[in-house]
Amino acid sequence: MTKRDFFILILKLFGLYSIVSVLFSVLPGSFSVIVPEFRFTSILFFIGIIIIVVGLFILLIFKSVKIVDLLHLDKGFDEDKIDLGNLNSLSIIKIGAIIIGGLLFLNNISSFINYLVYAFKVGQTGFGPENKNIFQLVISGLNILVGYLLITNYAYIAKILSKEEITK
Repeated sequence: MTKRDFFILILKLFGLYSIVSVLFSVLPGSFSVIVPEFRFTSILFFIGIIIIVVGLFILLIFKSVKIVDLLHLDKGFDEDKIDLGNLNSLSIIKIGAIIIGGLLFLNNISSFINYLVYAFKVGQTGFGPENKNIFQLVISGLNILVGYLLITNYAYIAKILSKEEITK
């Protein structure tokens, strides 16, 4: 594997991690702030966040070759090759997808259990549930689901992310 291929893979994995973490942490947090103050400026703020997130995702995933060329990330090394043993680019993407999925799963399982216990307590005591806690329960549950799907479907994700650009 060349240094260029390595940096392209790193950018794609960072793009995957960024889109997953933003979709399930930043956007729900922004949405919960916007809903009580349903004004035109808050809607524009939310749309702006979505445009920036999608733009960065497209840039990191689909234009990673141009980013490496623009920033000259593959220049200035003694050797052009990286010896990773039997690992090829597809294997590295698979490992990255498993790590990202594992981090999502492990980082959200405790908060999911916490919000689930709280919702059960509120249901048993008769007090009305707070919308914020139910919202956070759903978001942490979605994070766990996406983490699980990343772990179980790592081969499919690796096929999607390892296009012909890497071998160029």
